[in-house]
Amino acid sequence: MVVTQDNLKEITAEMPGMVSSGQRSRPWKRFRKNRSSMAALIILGIIILACLISLPISAKQFQQQDLDLNRHPPQIIDNLAPFGYDILGRNLLWRCLFGGIVSLGIGLAAAGIALMIGTAWGLIAGWYGGRVDNLMMRVVDILYGLPYVLLIILLKIAFEPKLISLLNKIFGTGQERAANIIILFVAIGGVSWLTMARVIRGQVLSLKARPFMEAARATGLPTRRILIRHLLPNLVGPVIVYATLTVPQAILQESFLSFLGIGIQAPVPTWGSLAAEGVKAVNTVVSFWWMVFFPSLLLGVTLLCLNFIGDGLRDAFDPKTRH
Repeated sequence: MVVTQDNLKEITAEMPGMVSSGQRSRPWKRFRKNRSSMAALIILGIIILACLISLPISAKQFQQQDLDLNRHPPQIIDNLAPFGYDILGRNLLWRCLFGGIVSLGIGLAAAGIALMIGTAWGLIAGWYGGRVDNLMMRVVDILYGLPYVLLIILLKIAFEPKLISLLNKIFGTGQERAANIIILFVAIGGVSWLTMARVIRGQVLSLKARPFMEAARATGLPTRRILIRHLLPNLVGPVIVYATLTVPQAILQESFLSFLGIGIQAPVPTWGSLAAEGVKAVNTVVSFWWMVFFPSLLLGVTLLCLNFIGDGLRDAFDPKTRH
């Protein structure tokens, strides 16, 4: 399409960056009409709220041991221990609530890192194209071919000792747990941005060929303003959708690594490490089934809710459904 002075005003008037607030709110209205997504949002909100409200208590109680209670099954009517106790007599309810804070925190932090890296990488590759695009995408292809568990282990081995030494100098000794958590969510985020980069690159390549982008370039706008004012607003939908889907992926990766014993180190609990402890405690003599059931239930419900929310956002922002 050739941009002329005659059709320039007509094209710029249709720029997505110039839409009204009513048009911008349509995806959220469609999302609210999705009953399954709204139900998932409410359930997830209840879980997060319970973990946050109980944090002052759970942070103190999750390590409290009483070996006289270690064989008690969970009693739903017992308000003191509705989830029962583990093999060391620790209240499983407090451990699940505190573990939820750790798991959700790592998932959100890792997703945030993946979001920033993936968006920046895909934006640069798609915008400049050519050799820059080919080089950046070949890097993504190479990283895709490597097992993410191996990459995370290598990152932990390479950087965790240095981070522990740095934190010990700044805050004093005993910073191993903090360093372990920081390295884990950085490592998970550092290997979770690849799909995001490909999605953003594809969106940028598609948007570059649109008339409103050609009109923006024809008006002589600087590249920075074109990217911030006209390109990035049109990437909000895909970014939100894939960010929502990245959070459960990061939580699941953390849980899997903790289950394998290379994630969050004891005694800090996560839903994955609690499930791993429960598996070890299930045997034919005394079956501590509740140690597996409750952490796995919370993890499964949270992941299911996040996926329903992601599906709802995807449908809400799908251009084919806009009218």
